[in-house]
Amino acid sequence: EDIDDALSARRLQSGRWEIGVHIADVTRFVKENSPLDWEARSRATSVYLVDRRLDMLPSVLSTDLCSLRGGTDRLAVSVLWEIDDLNSTAARRNTSG
Repeated sequence: EDIDDALSARRLQSGRWEIGVHIADVTRFVKENSPLDWEARSRATSVYLVDRRLDMLPSVLSTDLCSLRGGTDRLAVSVLWEIDDLNSTAARRNTSG
């Protein structure tokens, strides 16, 4: 199963919440303008059919190395918000890596 984006939420010691949106970062494995990059661009997305899936990237990337699995370190681009119980944003951070 490929998980290329994820949402996280955790309560901080301050009592606020940290909400994160995480997108798998494939740039370590797919170099710009490489044949793999051009093939992925031509496909644009993975396609899910009733009996099979047509991946944008090779299976070893989409279901393993780049899949955002809980408890496993993966490269991702993330945006993290810190909010209070009234949903007021206290802080925002962008991360990569």
